[in-house]
Amino acid sequence: MKKIFFLFTLISLTYIAMAQGNMQGQGRQGFDMSNFNGIITGKVIDSLDRTGVEFANIALYKLKDSSLVTGTLTDASGSFMLEKLMPGRYYIDVKFIGYQSRRLNGIIVSPRSPKVDLGTLSILAASENIDAVVVTGEKKMLLHNLDKKVFNVDKDIAVEGGTAADVLQNIPSVEVDADGNVSLRGSSNVNILIDGRPSMLNSMEELPAQMIDRVEVITNPSAKYDPDGITGIINIVLKKRKEAGYNGMVSLNAGTGNKYNASVNMNWRQDKVNVFANYSFRRGQMNRYSIGDRITLFNGGADSSFLSQNSDGQSKMLFHNIRGGFDYFFDPKTTLSFTGNLNFRSFDMDNNVLSNSYSNFNSNTLQNTRSSLNTNDGLGHEYSLNFKRTYDIPGKEWTADAFFSRNTNNNLNNINQQEVFNTVPSNALERAKTDGWMNTFTVQTDYVTPFGNGGRIESGLKAQIRRSDADYAYTIFNTSTSTWDFDANRSNHFVYSEEIYSAYGIYSNSFASGKFSYQLGLRVEDQHAKSDQRTTNQVADVNRLNLFPTAHIRWEPNPVNSLQLSYSRRVNRPSVMVLNPFLNTSDKFNWSQGNPYLEPEFTSSIDLSHNLNFPKTKITTSVYYRDTRNGFSRKMTVIDTVASQPTLTTFINLSHYENIGAEAVVTQNIAKWWRLNASYSYYYSKLFGDVVSGANEGRSWNAKLASFFTIGKNVDIQLTGNYRAPSITVGGSGRGFHMEGGAQGKSKEMYWVDLGARINVLNKKGTITVRVSDIFNTQKMKYSSWDTNFYSYNESWRDSRVIFVGFSYRINNYRMRQEKKVDSDDSFDITE
Repeated sequence: MKKIFFLFTLISLTYIAMAQGNMQGQGRQGFDMSNFNGIITGKVIDSLDRTGVEFANIALYKLKDSSLVTGTLTDASGSFMLEKLMPGRYYIDVKFIGYQSRRLNGIIVSPRSPKVDLGTLSILAASENIDAVVVTGEKKMLLHNLDKKVFNVDKDIAVEGGTAADVLQNIPSVEVDADGNVSLRGSSNVNILIDGRPSMLNSMEELPAQMIDRVEVITNPSAKYDPDGITGIINIVLKKRKEAGYNGMVSLNAGTGNKYNASVNMNWRQDKVNVFANYSFRRGQMNRYSIGDRITLFNGGADSSFLSQNSDGQSKMLFHNIRGGFDYFFDPKTTLSFTGNLNFRSFDMDNNVLSNSYSNFNSNTLQNTRSSLNTNDGLGHEYSLNFKRTYDIPGKEWTADAFFSRNTNNNLNNINQQEVFNTVPSNALERAKTDGWMNTFTVQTDYVTPFGNGGRIESGLKAQIRRSDADYAYTIFNTSTSTWDFDANRSNHFVYSEEIYSAYGIYSNSFASGKFSYQLGLRVEDQHAKSDQRTTNQVADVNRLNLFPTAHIRWEPNPVNSLQLSYSRRVNRPSVMVLNPFLNTSDKFNWSQGNPYLEPEFTSSIDLSHNLNFPKTKITTSVYYRDTRNGFSRKMTVIDTVASQPTLTTFINLSHYENIGAEAVVTQNIAKWWRLNASYSYYYSKLFGDVVSGANEGRSWNAKLASFFTIGKNVDIQLTGNYRAPSITVGGSGRGFHMEGGAQGKSKEMYWVDLGARINVLNKKGTITVRVSDIFNTQKMKYSSWDTNFYSYNESWRDSRVIFVGFSYRINNYRMRQEKKVDSDDSFDITE
């Protein structure tokens, strides 16, 4: 019944929006001075990339005495509208932090011309020289908008030939570990999106850097966004062009250690049709190593056992990604878009683990050699249909979207275990096979309209339905019969379903001549989830109704300074793997078991940030506080009743934990040929609940420095350094078992340096790149875990020092294409 009601509401909103659009198109005839309604409209864009500038301040003054009449903020497209104006002469000031202010004089509203369209108003970044005649049409590497940081990948030489993991690693406040796990502000509870939708990728290593246009980091999102992710959202935006004619780019890269990748991006537009297609290929090889030791105490410390493990392995990866679609423009205000994506992946891993165990209280010795060959094949496909309608009233917009994805995964792991227990040898051949799939269907609609004097209302509805199925079969080779026998004790079948229905509303406005702007929002979610462990007949049903309020306020006293305070409530839901209650004993030394009754963790977050903008220097500082209830924590115990004395890992809910942090990002232009980007992040965590001594409190920091050198007109060099301080990590991610830290771990410091160079050739149509990652080969992870009766220490590393060489060729200047035409009242031009 709830589903029917929701779909009925969705359809009703669609008809209402269409009806309102028709009413707006009818217009009015006649004119009545007593009901005079003067209207001024326009659109504010960035002078370089020609994109709309959201949240720019628009202030209207009387020309006679410069008294303030009204004001408003631009919407997501940069459009604005001022209404309910009386006849008269006016002027407008356009201001936004980080840009030069702009004034337009001579605006006349009269009975003959009650509606005044100012057209497109371009504003210039404050760091550029406004006296220059020509401004180079290239994007900044790092931009700070009102509610997010935008990182333009095209400008980062240090990721040439790399993957999405390399891109994220260079972004302030973002960290990526050796296994590809992403964290933001010291926490892995971050929601990663691809083009604004949940990512179906198993790893960031699957996505080549060449396919990424930019990355948006949103630490306190508004109610429009899904509330998933305690620390916020990382949105990876893929490349898509809409310039007239055809254009494209071809890239080839090769790296040491058998690493190769290539990509082709093409775009064609004519009249009402825009067609785009992307293909990427990636083939790689990676060697991995680890060492570890563990001591376990018994009988109050009188007895003990020792375990030493050394492993080495090699992974081979092959990825194909095909993406394409079209935009059809019915008219200048109505667009229908379709996008499809196919992802073929093959991941093979051979691993050898040597384990030696000794118990001093019974003199038992055990040597185990475990060799495994893991083959993993998968297919992912995604389809989205998007409709967008704008209206004559600037800022009014209606969108409707449908999205479907399916991700299949087939895994086969052949295991050969050889043991010697107290001089008695044994041998076992085992096989683990997993067949799994996940389907996700999403439909949503959003509506934005101006409201009152300079205000704006945003609203929307969304339904997301998700199904997953994982069948895990374990077999053992029977030497007497030469058959593979099914092992029911180590096999399981887990099915999970989830439906989330949500609605949101947002109101935004400004006051005090546009110096203050605010936004208030509320999102309501109704969640229905069911986990079904069919092997053990364990079923858990969950129904939750939750509210997620958000608030943002900004004060901009002058073009140099701005201060913003924001609040949001967010959620982190446990993953399917963590919910599976089956006891996994396939590795005799490391067991794991999920918790189907693990509650989501809810976080209230407050963020205060300050932006300081000078012509050559930009400084952004922020402090934040997060309070998380029902926080996830990884719990490790040693099972001393079993001969191999394995560690059992699971997840539990704690009462809550607190996070306090501070950040600073500095962009400095030292000279025309030299600029710096530097960032520093500090975070402190305290955890309350069932935590072992020494792991309930932790603090750490990290720093990043990127130095850019321009030599002549065609050569750029980038030197990047990263440092992560030691940290006691508190609170788990709730996303998987194989991770260091959690509530019982400490990571040691890690640091590395990357170097890259870019050379333009063929009249800048071609580019040669050379990159060296981890020059000094120092990227090694060291961490420890403990409880009341055990202590372990581990080190892991991989082939992190790699030399990449690449070549890219642009067809019709794919990346740098800009519209040459500018407003007639601008004092500068945009050039290609």
